[in-house]
This record gives sequence, C-alpha cells and structure tokens, in this order.
Amino acid sequence: MADNFAAGKTAKSEQTRKRIVHTFLSLIDEKKWDKITVKELCARSEITRGTFYQYYSDIYELMEQIQASLLSDIQTRFAQIQSESRSGFPIEEFLEKFDYEPPQNLIVWFDFCKDNQDAIRALLDLQNGDIYFEKKLKHLLIDTINEMMDTDGLPHDELRNYFVKAFSELHFLAARIWLESDESDFLSVSEVVNLLNTMRVGAGYLTFKRNISPEFAQKIKELY
Repeated sequence: MADNFAAGKTAKSEQTRKRIVHTFLSLIDEKKWDKITVKELCARSEITRGTFYQYYSDIYELMEQIQASLLSDIQTRFAQIQSESRSGFPIEEFLEKFDYEPPQNLIVWFDFCKDNQDAIRALLDLQNGDIYFEKKLKHLLIDTINEMMDTDGLPHDELRNYFVKAFSELHFLAARIWLESDESDFLSVSEVVNLLNTMRVGAGYLTFKRNISPEFAQKIKELY
C-alpha cells in the first residue's frame, strides 16, 4: 500500500510540474518570458502559489530547469552521433568517398525540435523567448557542424568560419519556419533535412573543385 501511495504521489507531482511548464510556455506566446509573474502563472495553471513554490523558487529557476533539460537532451543525442561517427577522408577523394545521405546531426537536430516543439517554439521566439538559450544551442550546433565538416574532408580554411556560422543560422531559421507552419504546410523531418543537406553537399563539391582545378579556384576567389 505504501509503495502504491508513493507512486501515486510521484505521478501527481510530475503532472503538476508538467502543467506548470506547459502553462509557462503558452504564456510566452503573449509576453516576454521574464515578465511573466508567478501570480498569473498560478492563475492560468489553476494551482496555488504554495504549490508553485514546492517546485520552483521563481520564474527564473523554472526557465533554468526547462533549458537544462533541453540542453541535456540535445547533448546526449549529439554524443551518440560522435560514438557512431563516420571516418573522414581527404577532400581530393570527394567523388569516391563523399556520403550524399544527410548526416545524423541534421536528423538529430530536427528530431530534437519535433520532440520538444512547444518548448523550442517558445524559447526561440524572437520577441518573447530567451536569446541566451539560443546562444547556448548555437554553441552546441557549431561544434557538431565542425565535426560534420571534418568527416566530409573539408579543410580549416578561410571559408569554414563563414560556412559554419551560416549553416548554424539556417538550422534555427529552418526550425522556426518549420515549427510555426500550419499543420497542412508542415514538412516532414526528412524534407527539411534534405533542404539543408543540399548546402552541405554543395560546400563539399565546391571545395573539391577548388582543390583540383586552379582555374576554378581563381574564379571562386574573384567572386569573393
């Protein structure tokens, strides 16, 4: 009996915590996250202030715990990719060894966004979300994009920094558009991933051409 009572209490506690988080994320649609008060959160959640303070000391701790959970989730997913990473190769062997299939880090990113879509949509909101959370996510993305580029045989040249920044920004842009689309216009994970993978393939091919053709390299240099 005691075990059943404890299990029921734990389940109820988890449901209350989820209700608080869900309500907080929905309120971000209406106002800046740090302007949300405990009073209005409790009223919308239909809980007492005392219940809220059983779980969080304030709105900032609530946001911190939400972000910590999300960052732990994406770090775990990226770490799994690293343990199963493909072998790199010299860019000169692009035509023979380049894998045109979308790399796992792209799939993981959009699966992560899909699995946590309410939180990601709210926290990445340009008006009411948290820019510091975006910066933390971007740091993790840049690390995994660099690993992807190493695997693809791309050199650490003057163009890499630009590519990494542009590619990481596209991750966020694509996620925002994807998550904000109407359900009827909602692209699948594979469709969005293939769009970004086109840019990755192009970067690999251009680098390959620059390395094997001095004339092509000069043309690219003139473009910049």
